[in-house]
Amino acid sequence: MAAQKSINLSPLAVIVLLMAGTHLHHHAVGMEMKKTQIEFYMHDVVKALKNATTAVKVTDGPPGFGMIRVIDDSLTEGPQHNSKELGRARGMYVQDSLSGVNLLLVFTVIFQAGEHNGSTLSLQGQDDTNDKQREVSIVGGTGHFRHATGHAILETQLTMGANVILRFNVTVLH
Repeated sequence: MAAQKSINLSPLAVIVLLMAGTHLHHHAVGMEMKKTQIEFYMHDVVKALKNATTAVKVTDGPPGFGMIRVIDDSLTEGPQHNSKELGRARGMYVQDSLSGVNLLLVFTVIFQAGEHNGSTLSLQGQDDTNDKQREVSIVGGTGHFRHATGHAILETQLTMGANVILRFNVTVLH
């Protein structure tokens, strides 16, 4: 009877093999990843003038740390409030830095009009509000964006007191 040899793989080797298997699986079943570029504007209304507030503080901490806002923000084609609405951004952001300038963004983009109507994208990442441009991750999606991955570059377009309009330039692989 021949002795069996055991193979010891490093954790890095296991990760590489798993990633290669996932890559090969997509090609084996004929799934080529599509790349989609989308631009939209998010209207974060903390203090309403005429319309309803879309970002509500649910908890607070010491100044600059621990604040959580739940959002249901309008997403539009352009930066103007009367621009065509494409959907909503629903989720939250958390002031998670002792310096008070970083936000953890966790929300879902729900497309309610246009070619992506009925689809969603889930975004997550750090938003250092001192930076002109910031990048967050696309961590999933549904509908047209099933198996989505990618990133979004966001940039503040307009600040009106506590209210902000952000431009999102999104690259989705799906």
